[in-house]
Amino acid sequence: MMEGGTTIKLLDLPGQQVSEWLRSFDTVLSDGDGTIWQDDTEIEGAAAVLNALQNHHGKRVYLITNNGLKTRSELFERAQRLGFQVPNDQHIISPTATIVDHLKQLPDFDSSKHKVYVVGNAAIGRELRENGIDSYGAGVEEPLAKGDKWQDFAMRELTKPEAADNVGAVVVGWDEHFSYCKMARACHILCRNENSAFLVTNRDAVHKYPTVCIPGTAAFVAGIEACAGREALEMGKPNPVVLEPLIQSGALRPQRTLMIGDCPKMDIAFARNCGMQSLLVGTGSFPLDILQQNGHLPQPDFYLPKLGDLLQFL
Repeated sequence: MMEGGTTIKLLDLPGQQVSEWLRSFDTVLSDGDGTIWQDDTEIEGAAAVLNALQNHHGKRVYLITNNGLKTRSELFERAQRLGFQVPNDQHIISPTATIVDHLKQLPDFDSSKHKVYVVGNAAIGRELRENGIDSYGAGVEEPLAKGDKWQDFAMRELTKPEAADNVGAVVVGWDEHFSYCKMARACHILCRNENSAFLVTNRDAVHKYPTVCIPGTAAFVAGIEACAGREALEMGKPNPVVLEPLIQSGALRPQRTLMIGDCPKMDIAFARNCGMQSLLVGTGSFPLDILQQNGHLPQPDFYLPKLGDLLQFL
């Protein structure tokens, strides 16, 4: 949908052309943070646009996020509270839910006997528990005990058979309690169990706030990958694996799908990887003029300053 490689500004098009464009897709995927909400506040007009696309134009609407700090049901509750009328929590695509879906289809993972070691926040453990999968480690601290050396920890904890036996997966997410002990435990499991799955919620490298920058999940998983000699499979954008259940069920056809987001590295790259159209909104960190100055970032097919600007065409 790009003309000579140039991003199309929807507000520059006459209404008839926008109407034709609206008929070019049946399914809408929308990112969350920076696209339709900021923290716990709706971005003005976003709910009205997605609700109109769903209720008046017959589009199937899904919310897709790399936020691994909440379960699918918690994200659905937020969407409802902020006015987004998605039909049910199956219209929420999140890393925690994708992890569950992926584990359930793995031939080497048996939830009746295997458990999951989580280096990450408590939401991952909640999602696994809600879906009948045992886990441990999520949201807990495991520092090196005062007076201990690494040898003491390794001999006390990692020589036990249960340290690796029947651990069918290691899952890494954002973890404010990340520690040497957690890295060592994950390394031991992955080196001992060649068939264990190794999953990461996303590869967001850094989270930037107005006054601070903090390390993202990519920083945590990189250390474990280095010592385990294995690469984790990403359960978030831009990995197309997150859409496999919808594509396989026939609920989504990439060539008839629009991806809306605010991040070129994640959302626009995800659209390209899946063969979907892309719409970038300028409510995140990448207004179009800034993006176009960086030729190394994926360029979107279409652009709007904010999603609410589409409402005038609906």
